Amino acid sequence: MNKRHAWWVAGTLLIATFAGGCSKQDSAARQKSAVRADASWPNIVLISVDSLRSDHLGCYGYARQTSPRMDRLAAEGALFENAISSTSWTLPAHCALFTGLADSVHGCQDMNQRLPDDRLTLATRLKAIGYATAGFFSGPALHPVFGLSQGFERYVDCTSFAALSLKVLDAGQSLDGGVVEAASSADITNPRVYENMHAWLQENQRRPFFLFIHLWDVHFDYIPPPPYDRMFDPDYTGTITGENYAIDPAFNASLPKRDLEHIVALYDGEIAWTDEHVGKILDELDARGLRDNTIVLLLSDHGEEFFEHGGKTHRQTLYDEVLRIPLLVRLPGRIAAGQRFRPQVHIIDVLPTLLELAGAPPPTDVMGRSLAALLLGRGSGTQDDESALAVSELFSADRALRSYRRLDRKLIRDERSKGAQLYDLSADPAERSPVMSNDSPVARLLAADEQRGLAWLAEFGKAFSREAAAPMLPENVRKQLESLGYLQSQPKEEPQKP
Repeated sequence: MNKRHAWWVAGTLLIATFAGGCSKQDSAARQKSAVRADASWPNIVLISVDSLRSDHLGCYGYARQTSPRMDRLAAEGALFENAISSTSWTLPAHCALFTGLADSVHGCQDMNQRLPDDRLTLATRLKAIGYATAGFFSGPALHPVFGLSQGFERYVDCTSFAALSLKVLDAGQSLDGGVVEAASSADITNPRVYENMHAWLQENQRRPFFLFIHLWDVHFDYIPPPPYDRMFDPDYTGTITGENYAIDPAFNASLPKRDLEHIVALYDGEIAWTDEHVGKILDELDARGLRDNTIVLLLSDHGEEFFEHGGKTHRQTLYDEVLRIPLLVRLPGRIAAGQRFRPQVHIIDVLPTLLELAGAPPPTDVMGRSLAALLLGRGSGTQDDESALAVSELFSADRALRSYRRLDRKLIRDERSKGAQLYDLSADPAERSPVMSNDSPVARLLAADEQRGLAWLAEFGKAFSREAAAPMLPENVRKQLESLGYLQSQPKEEPQKP
């Protein structure tokens, strides 16, 4: 067995261990279900484009031609103009996406936690009614160590550093920062994701299926391959590149305007490079005759900052540049083409929406609301006042923030200092000028929003009182890896001499 193959086996063992650990939850979900999927049920393809800002897509009004295939997807289906994430970084946002629960309720808010088994995922629910389930991830925060493989029959690591991740975990270290973050920032993953998805479809023609596809390359570093590296700024003659963007102190709020323009152009190049692969995925479905019976839902987990409020990247704030995400849905013959919906929606709405569109029983243990009525033309296009409130949270990277957002107003609360920023979004959509008076009409409304949001979190939190468990490499997986010769046996600690 060569080394590459052995590491593939080791990774498979790890993934199988985590995926297999949710059999009790699969059984529970199956017992709750009164129906079983058959070949007439639609397939589901859920595409998550990491770090993608909605306002950098043509279908959301961006001037550059960054996204012709995503724009076409929007034109063939529906677009939500005001979709909000649960947070501003990858791990908790995907937990919210998979569970339909707010971050503080699903319980996996930082890289020293994992999603508890009793927070049932979309994959678990679909597998329980007969769907084939497969996931393809390409960034470290979606590693199965965090519990995101729950319900997937196949959960494939499409990074170039799978072996490194296992070594880091075996050493008792975090996948957050260090060598893994450096490897992920430099990784180019779109082709591997597509190739793995293509191979899975070749081997799995049974229906229905649920595919989760995670596309990482828009995430920093901004290093798109040619011709995308010069596509949107061919005349740049400076020395700035997109490498080491997060850690290089030269990339700061004082960066010359022309250099910042180049950074944004490189980010846009990454979007165009990823858009090409979105097109390949859609073409693959068409070539296999799957288009007309497949729900395609594309979104991102969060956006990206370019010093709008003094910072860069993400996982720092809860301003709209990191919370507003694209949300596109296509189902030919059932979702009318060209629809645009203005009501505010939330990433936690995706799970109940996909289940209802598929014909599965509606879940009663999630916080999100199904958007299927809107998409299928059965609703009025409006939502009641309570459901229009989007709560987002950031309890990571030494931050403790919550935001409460409606279409026309927003409050961001620092839960440590108790300081707050209030915004009238109808007059100040860029969040540049906080409302200063606590006695203003907007301030009074936002105070009520905050109380309602906290009560909502507390209500659902009671049903999920167990805290998230810390991620760890299970002992049986450790022993299997040691038997393959790719991990050192752990020596027993010698008692310290006095």
